[in-house]
Amino acid sequence: EDIQEQFPPPEILEKWHNGQEADWPPLDMDDEMDLLPQLRFNVEQKVECRVGPDEVTGWVKGTITQLWYREKGWAEGSFAPYKVLLDDGREIFAPGDVDSVIRAQT
Repeated sequence: EDIQEQFPPPEILEKWHNGQEADWPPLDMDDEMDLLPQLRFNVEQKVECRVGPDEVTGWVKGTITQLWYREKGWAEGSFAPYKVLLDDGREIFAPGDVDSVIRAQT
């Protein structure tokens, strides 16, 4: 394999020279997804999400619709562990995979 193919392209070297951040080697989406941790729940699993301030009554039942959800405009590499369709029709995302945010349906 040609060693030149292993070097960053000139625009990456220029960014580094100027003190700018530049990812090298660039990760494609499949590689990035492989680096994410294992989640506790799966798509179509029934859960309860904390949507209100009260620790007892602030929970709403729903169903996981997507793992590793992200929205346009979020910083590169930013994900929410889950997108959830609540039983009341709202769509939300769970910002963390912790019991204080999302838990198995009881």
